[in-house]
Amino acid sequence: MASPELRNHVIICGYGFLGRSLAADLTSAGLPFIVIDNQREHVRLAQQMGHPLYRGDDLMDENELLAVGIEQAQTLVAVLPDDASNVFITLTARRLNHKLQILARGDLPATESKLRFAGADHVILPASISAQRMVQLITRPTVLDFLEAKEERSHLIELLTQLDVQIEQFTLPLDSPLVGLAIADLEGRGRGHFIIIALRRANGVLVTHPPLTVVLEPADTIIALGHLAEIRLFFQQNAYRYQMRYRGRGLPS
Repeated sequence: MASPELRNHVIICGYGFLGRSLAADLTSAGLPFIVIDNQREHVRLAQQMGHPLYRGDDLMDENELLAVGIEQAQTLVAVLPDDASNVFITLTARRLNHKLQILARGDLPATESKLRFAGADHVILPASISAQRMVQLITRPTVLDFLEAKEERSHLIELLTQLDVQIEQFTLPLDSPLVGLAIADLEGRGRGHFIIIALRRANGVLVTHPPLTVVLEPADTIIALGHLAEIRLFFQQNAYRYQMRYRGRGLPS
């Protein structure tokens, strides 16, 4: 569990070669950080180096990020070995802390735009960036534009399906009892089965990565990420109308 005094820190998701190099450089720079990993060998190495560590069970679970103080963190670095996991962590982290700086690893240059769409401020290409450069990004952040290209949305879906998660869309009827709830309350009722990654207002405005405090309004369209069967079951049990038009095709334009 993260220390309650840990604030404005860096969360390193993954203690592979890149994660270890970053931890060493952050230590040299005197910056507070915590490592989260669930691989036995990585855990052993982190303990051996004396780096602050949280041993997670499922890094895809938002409770793991809450346990390492993501709401108080300054930066999250997702350097797990596969792009799909880094995309999912980026989506979850952005939702939990809207102001968080996120650096995410992508093995291929073509993955960069997908990670940016998911919410990453910077994309790390291991072949072209060093841990020292990553420290510079953390200490001297540069704000980059949010990607909006429609074709990247479908590629993002392809990555997420590797983790058996999908994006689904539901529209709230005008008399829905969900109206007036904050997104955090809605997700709480869903018991962690989905997260809200976007919201389209009745006037057509698309709000991406909405803060948990955003309140639902009549005729809002909720765009949720999770296991399809669990998302459907939640809304069906609550007798809410849902739409299937965009399933498997990404966010609506």
